[in-house]
Amino acid sequence: MSGRKPSALSPLNRALFWTQVVMVWERILPALFPYVLLVALVAVAAQWGAFVNMPSWIHAGVLSLGLLVAIFASIRAAFRFRLPSFTEYNTRLAVDNGLKPERLLAMRHQVDQPPLKVGKAKAGIAESDPYALRFVALIAAVLGFLVLGPVSLRQVQHGFMPFAQLDAKADMQLAQRSQP
Repeated sequence: MSGRKPSALSPLNRALFWTQVVMVWERILPALFPYVLLVALVAVAAQWGAFVNMPSWIHAGVLSLGLLVAIFASIRAAFRFRLPSFTEYNTRLAVDNGLKPERLLAMRHQVDQPPLKVGKAKAGIAESDPYALRFVALIAAVLGFLVLGPVSLRQVQHGFMPFAQLDAKADMQLAQRSQP
C-alpha cells in the first residue's frame, strides 16, 4: 500500500462540492420565487388591461400589496432554509450515480476514483407556490395572447409604473376597436 492520498480536486470531492451547491440552490429558490411570480402576475394583469383605467394611487397600492405578500412568502421560506448536511449530499450523490452511500465513503480513500455525475437541481418551487399561481399566470398569458393578440409593450410596462404617463389607455382602446 502506497502512502498516496486522493487529491483535494479528486472526482469525488468535486462531485460532492457541486452536489452541495445544487442542494443549496434548491433550498434558496423558494425564497426567490415569490418575486418572479409577482412580476409574472403583474405582467399578465397589465396584458389584460387591468391597470389601464385604474387610478394611479390604487395601482400603486396593488403593487405595494403584492410586494408585501412576496416579501412575507420570501421571509417565510428563508426561515426554513438550512444547509444540507454531509449525509444528505453524500446520499444524493450516491443516488444520482446509482451507488450506495457507503461506496462513496469508501471511495474517499481511493487514489484512482471513477468520474461521478452531479444530478440536476430538482424544482422546489411548489413549496413557495402552494396554490400553483405560476400556472394561473401562464394560462392567463396564453389566453390573453390568443384573445387580445399581441399587446403593446408599453401597456405591459404600465403595469409596473403606476405614476408614469403612458399611452396605455389609447393602446387598449385601439385593441378593443380592432376586435370584431
